[in-house]
Amino acid sequence: MKKKFPLALYLSFSVSIFLLLVLGTWQLNKNFVVNKNNKNFKNRNQENALILFSLPDKIEDLTYVKFSKVNLTNNFLYLEPRTFKGQVGYHKISVIQVDGRYLLMNEGFITAKEFIYNNIKKKYEIEGYIITVPEPKFFELKNDIKNKVWYTLKLEDFEKEFDLKLSKYILYQQRGKEDNKFKSVVPNLVSNVNHLNYALTWYFLSIALFIVFFLFYMKNHKKYE
Repeated sequence: MKKKFPLALYLSFSVSIFLLLVLGTWQLNKNFVVNKNNKNFKNRNQENALILFSLPDKIEDLTYVKFSKVNLTNNFLYLEPRTFKGQVGYHKISVIQVDGRYLLMNEGFITAKEFIYNNIKKKYEIEGYIITVPEPKFFELKNDIKNKVWYTLKLEDFEKEFDLKLSKYILYQQRGKEDNKFKSVVPNLVSNVNHLNYALTWYFLSIALFIVFFLFYMKNHKKYE
């Protein structure tokens, strides 16, 4: 007497193979985006910086810009915890004023918080990579607004904290080597992670699982109706 085909087993294999293919495609897409960002990052630097006197409404991520006649403000906070070459510390996020508009700026990595206030009347020249403030990821910690503990970039939280209307962009300031207090950082859009390897791993796993299921079926299909 033949047994009924194990539908649950078939569905389990099918769903698993489908999910592995989805993960592989997701990583392949991330590989394309990361490679594009890394290429833009390499091609845009201080030598071919975009000189700006005001903040444009639209600008491509990872554009290297130089702002002239920028006003610093005394609005700042520290994102924690952050790491830099094995050290644990903070990223200082401050607000600058560009032609009457307020822009977030990542001043860089520092090992201890400092509360030094700026001369807000003086004009400065500031340069670095500009990107759109990214949406917080699902797994990122939420900012503790009440206790003023900041974990992630979230525009709405910062607007409440500073009571300012902020631009949707953030500038990652790039400093000269003579400035040893802050270490310049770059946006997370720039990455050394090889997503192609991850994509191939997921695809190979899906193929292996399909082969296992196929061999199982060929060996046992005569036993089932």
